[in-house]
This record gives sequence, C-alpha cells and structure tokens, in this order.
Amino acid sequence: MALGFMRRHRRWLYVFLWLVIAAFIILYIPAFQGAQAGSPGEILASVGGLPITVGEFQASYLRQRQIYERMYQGRVDPQMLRRLGIEEHVISGLVAERLVTLEARRLGVSVDDDAVAREIASAPQYQRDGRFIGTAEIRRALELQGLTVEAFEDAVRGELLRRKLEALVAGGVSVGEPEAEQEFRRRSEQIKAEYVLVDKARFSGESKASEDEVTARFQARKDDYGIPERRVVDFVLVDAEKLRPQVAVTQSEIQAEYNQRSEEWRQPAQVCASHVLVKVKQAAAAKEGHADPEARRRAAGLLDELKKGADFTAVAKRASEDTGSAQSGGDLGCFPRGSMVPEFERAAFELEPGQLSELVKTSYGYHILKVASRRDEETAPLSAVSDRVREALLAQKLRALAEQKAEAAGARLRSGASLADAAAAASLKVERSVPFGRGELFSPLNSQRLVARAFELKKGELEKEPFGLAQGFAFISLFEIQAPRAPELKEVQDRVRADVEGDKAQERARVVAHDLRARAQKVGLDKAAQALGLVRKETPNLSSRGQALGDLGTSASLDQAAFDLAEKALSQPIPVPTGVALVRVTEKKAYDPAEYAKQKDGLLLSLRQERKRQLFEAFLDEARKRVQIERRSEVFRRVVG
Repeated sequence: MALGFMRRHRRWLYVFLWLVIAAFIILYIPAFQGAQAGSPGEILASVGGLPITVGEFQASYLRQRQIYERMYQGRVDPQMLRRLGIEEHVISGLVAERLVTLEARRLGVSVDDDAVAREIASAPQYQRDGRFIGTAEIRRALELQGLTVEAFEDAVRGELLRRKLEALVAGGVSVGEPEAEQEFRRRSEQIKAEYVLVDKARFSGESKASEDEVTARFQARKDDYGIPERRVVDFVLVDAEKLRPQVAVTQSEIQAEYNQRSEEWRQPAQVCASHVLVKVKQAAAAKEGHADPEARRRAAGLLDELKKGADFTAVAKRASEDTGSAQSGGDLGCFPRGSMVPEFERAAFELEPGQLSELVKTSYGYHILKVASRRDEETAPLSAVSDRVREALLAQKLRALAEQKAEAAGARLRSGASLADAAAAASLKVERSVPFGRGELFSPLNSQRLVARAFELKKGELEKEPFGLAQGFAFISLFEIQAPRAPELKEVQDRVRADVEGDKAQERARVVAHDLRARAQKVGLDKAAQALGLVRKETPNLSSRGQALGDLGTSASLDQAAFDLAEKALSQPIPVPTGVALVRVTEKKAYDPAEYAKQKDGLLLSLRQERKRQLFEAFLDEARKRVQIERRSEVFRRVVG
C-alpha cells in the first residue's frame, strides 16, 4: 500500500493531515442539506457502465453550494440554486470524471500505488521543517470524518490519472512567441478615442430589395440558408403564474415572513456627498495627474477658494479632475460604508451636513469633500415592504403548487399514462412546439437541457421527468424529426430580403463615411459630423483590445483598425455591426517591449496551459459522443427535490 511508502518518507509529509481534512470536507461529506434523503450508495447515473452514486452527487453539490453561499454571503435559497443550474453543473462534472477513467482505460493509461505515494510525498505543501506528524495521527483525522486512507488515495489517484491522460492528449501543444506577444498586446495596449458612427439603420427605408435582387442573392448563396435538422415536440406546460387564482397569502403570513427576514429590510447608514479631486501621478511617466507636491498645492488653493465662499458646484465643474463627477458639480450621490476607499469614507462619515473637509489624501490624489446630507441606519417598516413580501410569498406558493402538479403528472406518466391523459388529469392541455434546431431556445420552453434532450429522443418517445423552466415545469414527447435540407426561396425569403437590404444600407453608410472623412480632414471631425447630421462621441475611459469601444461594440476588425492607428490619426471607414465608423485615437497606452520581455515566459506558460485545457475538454466532448450516458431520472428528481 502507498501508506507503507509514507512511513518510509515521513519527514516529507507534515501538511498531509490538512490536505486530508480539506479534501474530505469538500469531496466526501455525505450530508446534502436541502435535498430529500437518499441512500449514498444508490446509483444516480452511469457513464459507460461506471456508476455515479447519490453520495458522490450530494458531496459535490454541497461543495458548489458552499461556494455560492460565500459569494452571496449566505443569502442563497433552493430557488436561486435551481436558477443557477448547479445540479446540472455538478452532474456534468461527475460525468467528466468517469469519462477520464474510461478514456484512460482505452488508451492504456494507469496510476500505480507508488505513483500515488510519490505524489503525496514530493508535494512541497506537505513538507514543514522536515517533520512528519505520523500515520497514526493521519488515521485518527480520517476516522473523525468516518473516512479511510484508501478513499483518500483513490482521490489522489483520480487526479493523477487526469493529469497523465491530459499529458498524453495535449502534451504536444506548443505556443510561439508571436502568440504570446499578441496576447500581451491584447492585455496591455489601451486607447481613448473619438468617433462617429454612420448607423446603417438610417438608410433602411431607402434600401428596399427588389424581387430580382432577392432571387439572385438566394441562388448565389443558397448554402447560407440551408435548414438544419429540426425537431417538434408535444408538451405540457405547468405554468406557475396561471395558478395564481388558486393561491392566497394572508396578512399573518406576511408579518411572519417580514420578521424572519428582518436583516433584508435594514438600510445601512449613508452619506450624500460631493468632492473636488486633484489627481496625483500614479507613475512618473503617467499622463494623468501631477507630482504630489504640485497636486497638494493646487488642492490647497481650491480649498482656500471654497473657505472664502466660492460655490462648491462651480469649483468642481471647473477644477475637479474626476471626469465621472466633475460635470455634475462633484456630486457622488449617496453611499454606505464599504463603498469608498477607507480614507475618503472615514472623512465623509465624520462630516456634518453642509460641512467642508480639509484635504483628504487617497491613492487617487487630494480630495475636498462636502456632505449634503446623512441617512442614519434604519429598518424599513412592514408598510413599506409589504407588497414585496407578499409577492415573494406568492411566488413561493405558486412554485410549490406547480411542483405538486408536475409531480402528480410525472407519477401518472411513470405509471404508463399518455401525455394527453396526464395533462387532462391536471386540467392542462397538450401543445405543439414550433420546429427548432440544436441549441435553439424557443418560447415557452426556454431550456437548453430540454432542447438537448429533444435531440436524444426517438420519434414518439416520452420524457417522463419534468424540465424546470423559469415559469414552471414542462413534459415533452418527440412528435417529429425534420431532416436537414435545402430550402425553397419562399421559406427563407424574409431572411434573404433582410440580408440584401442590410448590405445595401451598409453600402450607403460606407459612402457617407468616406464623405465624412474627407470633410473631417479639412474642418475637424466634430464640425464634419454636424454638417452631415451625425454625432461625434468619445470613449469615457481607456479601452483594451476586446472591450467595447463606446457604442461601436467590439469586433476583430474594429480592434485591428483602432489599435493600429497612430495617436491623433483618423481611421479609414471601419465596418461595424451597426454600420460604418470613423475613429481617431486621442490617447494611447502603447506596446512596451521591455515589459513584454519581463512577462513573456509567464505568458507562454499560461497560454500553453489554456490551450492544453481547451484541447482536453474537446477530447472529452468527443468521448461523450462514443459513450452511453444514462441518468436515473426518478432518483435524480428525488435527490434534488
């Protein structure tokens, strides 16, 4: 056993105990709060014949829930978890683990006991001062959790198996320096710009397509309009909102809910304030701000003006270097504790309404604050939140009633009833969907899982377990499979016409953009835009590659054109999704070769790891297509509630 190896290398394993405790608290605790009871050994699903048990699902679910509870500070309820879809996330992760095992077997990859022991023994995090706490203490720690050394070794073995398989599949991945430099540029280069958008929508009324143009476009690019395989389902929808007449909320229930959720109604103390900011340079070469002594001198001068009676709003508009608030006279609105940097917040909460601060130094520079008003901490009375509480209770009751109806319908289907019979028993009706393709969401069955399942069913096959939807639950039966085919023009005529008219409008926008550029070179972009009834805009902040450039959105062609521009240079017309744009770069944070040289090795490593991860995930996706994956719907429904 690997434990024998550990005894021989005890000086390397001090932190082993803490790994054991952490690993099993996260991975192997069989508690599953919020789910109905189920035997931990009961089979929930199988992947190529390898089982996934209820206990494994429960432990993994608990881990995910704890993550969300930390993120949302404990304000997580079952409905929120259901909306986040963590049940599907958890089961997908467990399926991936089984796929790794199966693919490792297929490719002859294995991990022996010595490899497990070496992994534990050689890990730096398990060494401390050359001392080992001893196997006896390890065993005692495991026993406290009701766990075994063998189970822990299996967990380590699984991780090693995944690494070995990934190395086999993606070990040959390489990343060159050009890719690293491109990624560095994407992360580091930034620009501010002014721009004018010639929106093609303004020409939509002038760009009508003739029948001949539509026909010619369709004949020339028929492959663009091919209709993929589509499916049609019959469905029964349990719509919670339609159950509203059957549900009531009493005043006593509202009062009880209000009392129980008292923390939610507490409104923290707030300060409503304005400020004037004089920025300090963040670096010697920075374009924004001033050297610290100069910034302090300027701020002190402004403070003197204000103390002598100058209007705060006017001074802020004229002199504040906070571009976000200067135009509104320095107004920051109201804010609670914890939303500003500590020095600023401390000063704001110490001031009385109407009072002016002394200079306040923060990492941004020197501030002068003026408090307009304060709001003490208070709890909203029931009268103020009664409607919110009532709607929340009503939503809970509606969801519960919908769940009851779905459960009753599911029980009838599992006992052999048809979809029509189950619907009739619940006073519901069978409806038929529009044809839909893979990955297409459609109303009212907006569920990726439902659509995916529809493409797994055979014609006439019934799914006897409900699909959770935002508005309730649905049961489906596959009515029709429509094979992929070439369309007739009449089926896609509207799409073809829209494409022709869009191209014509885009061409009109391009012509206007060329005229705009010619004018701008003579009179400036702002005047040229005004002359053509267009609007010059500016990006408020520095933008990186891949970020939206104002309301132009983002695209590879826009990035390429904008970031290749020299500072102050005006671009050629650039096609964007909504039309054609002209861009002038007003400020540029350029590529820094020296900084790239410092980061190159780290970038090469991270890019290679990311490329390997993507390749391995694609490998597992292909494995999914070869392996039979079965889910015991009744067990899954009972476990997730």
